[in-house]
Amino acid sequence: MEENEMTMDRETHNLLEQYLDKSALEFDRVLAAGERKLHRRNWRWSAGIATACAAAAALVLWLMPTRQASKNTLTPIQIAEGIQQIMLLEIGDIQTIEATPNGSSAILTAHLKDGTSCSYIMKCDEVEGTTTLLAYNKKQ
Repeated sequence: MEENEMTMDRETHNLLEQYLDKSALEFDRVLAAGERKLHRRNWRWSAGIATACAAAAALVLWLMPTRQASKNTLTPIQIAEGIQQIMLLEIGDIQTIEATPNGSSAILTAHLKDGTSCSYIMKCDEVEGTTTLLAYNKKQ
């Protein structure tokens, strides 16, 4: 009987070993699948965060002005007032007046019918709320 019990114990032991081996393999397979899934999820999160950061940077760059405008920029109304001042000077028969704004100043050029031109520098003083018109002659 002892031999029979030993054989039974050996068979039971072998069955347990096989079961445990299969269980260990299944556990390893499930663990590896979970690690792959976790690895994929980490890559997806990383890609999503990188995309969100890139979109946020693009939005900030799009909304941010390329250069800061000066507080003393000339308005179209101020330029029109400067043109009106040139017309009141009676410098001759004016054909056209050209305005080239540049921040807080502008160059106003009056083209006369006789082919000559007169240029003026117009500056804005934001504190006083006035504009100044200065005669300007380009040397050629």
